[in-house]
Amino acid sequence: MVGLVLPILGGVDTSHAIFIAALAALASFLTADLVVYPRYGNMLSIVVDVLISAVVLVELTLLFNFKVPVYAYITSLALLAGGEWYFHSYLGRVLFPGRRR
Repeated sequence: MVGLVLPILGGVDTSHAIFIAALAALASFLTADLVVYPRYGNMLSIVVDVLISAVVLVELTLLFNFKVPVYAYITSLALLAGGEWYFHSYLGRVLFPGRRR
């Protein structure tokens, strides 16, 4: 979602947006999806996913010196949270079949 929304709403280059999205996805998957989700369930995992992605998103756009409006961040993170809701149902069935909450 970040790779699509940032170029449209935030004026970020597509290559930078994809790089930012990949780093945010990797960081949130390794922590929220593999550690938090099996132990604490869906809702806390979504919150951690969004928080990690927000930190990565803001830090990297500032590092690359992009002036991204706040509504672009909010839209990206809201779409991300919605996608995570559905992704966790898949993750619970496939990766953690006996430990889903």
